[in-house]
Amino acid sequence: MAEIALAFFVADEVDAIEIPHVLYGEWHDEHRLRRSVPKVQQFVEEVVPQYSPSDFKSHFRLSRGHVEDVMTTIGPFYWNRQHSKVPLQNSVLACLWTLSNQESYRGVADRFNITKSTVCLHLHEFCSLVTTYLSHHISWPTGQALHNSELGFRAAGFPNTVCAVDGCHIPIVKPHCENPVAYINRKQFYSVVLTGFCDSKRRFCHVNVGHPGSWHDARAFQLSAVGRLLDEDPQSLVPEGMHIIGDSAYPLLPQLMRPYRDNGHLTARQRRFNQKLNVARVVIEHTFGLLKTKFRRLKCLYMKNIANISTAVTACCILHNMCLEEGEAIEVDEQVEAADNRAPHPQNQDAVLHRNQICDLF
Repeated sequence: MAEIALAFFVADEVDAIEIPHVLYGEWHDEHRLRRSVPKVQQFVEEVVPQYSPSDFKSHFRLSRGHVEDVMTTIGPFYWNRQHSKVPLQNSVLACLWTLSNQESYRGVADRFNITKSTVCLHLHEFCSLVTTYLSHHISWPTGQALHNSELGFRAAGFPNTVCAVDGCHIPIVKPHCENPVAYINRKQFYSVVLTGFCDSKRRFCHVNVGHPGSWHDARAFQLSAVGRLLDEDPQSLVPEGMHIIGDSAYPLLPQLMRPYRDNGHLTARQRRFNQKLNVARVVIEHTFGLLKTKFRRLKCLYMKNIANISTAVTACCILHNMCLEEGEAIEVDEQVEAADNRAPHPQNQDAVLHRNQICDLF
């Protein structure tokens, strides 16, 4: 019986694990053939310039002008990993393509005539640079931005609203950490929680990423910067008489409105309050849908380092806001998850009074 060698090629952040079964004597020939797979030549130099403006945005999500802005901003800080001589433009376009599509790392590497390891390294660097030097594209609404957001929520039927909050699960593979089981959510897949706040125009105002998928939305919210400020200095975020809106997973606070718990005895006004709040609050669910429609890598993020995962998701949220600045209409193809109502919250009497006063308006 011939001797069989089992070779494992395991890439830390690729979407497949190859386990070829080959005869030991033939392994070197097959390995050489695998390494010499033809790649696409001159894709960035010859193919990309032929894209129409709409085709370019379809593939890379940003317009050519915004890609130029990104390169201008991060260019001075760009470090060419592995001294691979990959030009900045090629690196940025490869990273945008990777985030925007579910194409395998191998497919991206072949398309841009680089290696899988180069794709991974440049992707991490790109996301880190975006979150560091383009973070101003995510900002809390103040002044005219706050006024415009309030008008949008008022038109949706719920006045005096700053923004909406919700949690979203980003699927991942089993992470490298001390307690990977904590990242298995109630639907039994690995994920991290993205806590997002958005205005009435579906623009992210704040994001917090990286908490384990098994955590309740309220717990992740309390550990976000917004959650801490609402506890320590709420007036710095939410002006007097205004509020954030969320679903029943969140605590009721004077600055955070949630629906009445339906115990079967709600009054007609309380039911109208719930209906109007839910209609206005759905904007954050649409925002998550737009995010995953644009950056489809987030439908399953093949990364194992939690810090890299958090950086990549945050970078996509920043790029999402940049897309909205271009005034582009996007269809949502993401199904909205049902709210998680597992954890009851203690009553805050000031918040109860404030919610009842709003309810009396309906």
